[in-house]
This record gives sequence, structure tokens and C-alpha cells, in this order.
Amino acid sequence: MMHNKDIKKWIFIILCLFLINCKTHDENKKYSIKQSASENIKLLDSKFQGEFSATVETEETTSGTASITYHFNIKKDVAVLTTTTYHEPIRCNGNYKTIESNDILELYYAGGEENCKSKTAAFEIKKENNKYFIKGLGGEGTINEWIELVKSA
Repeated sequence: MMHNKDIKKWIFIILCLFLINCKTHDENKKYSIKQSASENIKLLDSKFQGEFSATVETEETTSGTASITYHFNIKKDVAVLTTTTYHEPIRCNGNYKTIESNDILELYYAGGEENCKSKTAAFEIKKENNKYFIKGLGGEGTINEWIELVKSA
């Protein structure tokens, strides 16, 4: 028959083995995540880096046509959006995370406005025949159209 002391000793040994196993599993998990993340890192193609802008008209108003001018400053894996508007609200300005996929640069909102965050890209940029185009500008009438972007720097 086992004594109380022996039972406590076995419980202690089992707990130690359990903790060591958990820690080792956790470390292996971190390593595999870090390893796979570093394998997937691809530096942003320099063709997408620079300053870009485009203007879209959104709707007619009694005092003129409402419009939004989008200014993107793209460096490495961050794009910064600033907008100027006429009769339109200013929203979703700030930082966007960039991901390049199939020669299209996807921009995901990374700022503080909760209603701007989405699992899908807010904007997509592509380069064709030495011209840049963007999808996601304006309202219902233009949001799914490829609109030419002007690269200024």
C-alpha cells in the first residue's frame, strides 16, 4: 500500500512532467508560427511604393458636384490615406496595411475607426501598361470600377 508521502511525490512528478510537456508544446507552437510567418513575408514591390492620388465625383448637389480626392502615400507595408472632399464626409483616413497578391496591392484599414475595418480589402491597386489603377473609391457608382491613379512621387 502506498503511503501519503509517496502519493504526494507521484502527484508532484506527474504535475512537473505535465508542465514541462505544455511548455515544450507551447514553444514548438510559437516556433512553427514564427517560421511560417517569416516564410510568407514578401517585401512590397517597389512599383507600388510612392505617392498616388485620384478624384471621384460622387453625386450632384444644389451647390455643385460632390467629390473626394484620395491621396495615398505607400511605403513598405503601410499606406497612409488622406482625403479632401467637397460635400462628402471625411472618414477612414489613416494607416492601411498592404498585402500584395497576384500583382494586386490590397489595402486593409488599420486605423481607429471601427466602422472602417473589414476582412476584405478596402482598396486594390494594380499596374497595367505603366499606368496605375485603383478599385474601392467613391460610392456605389464607382466603388467596383478600376479608376486611374496618378503617381506623383
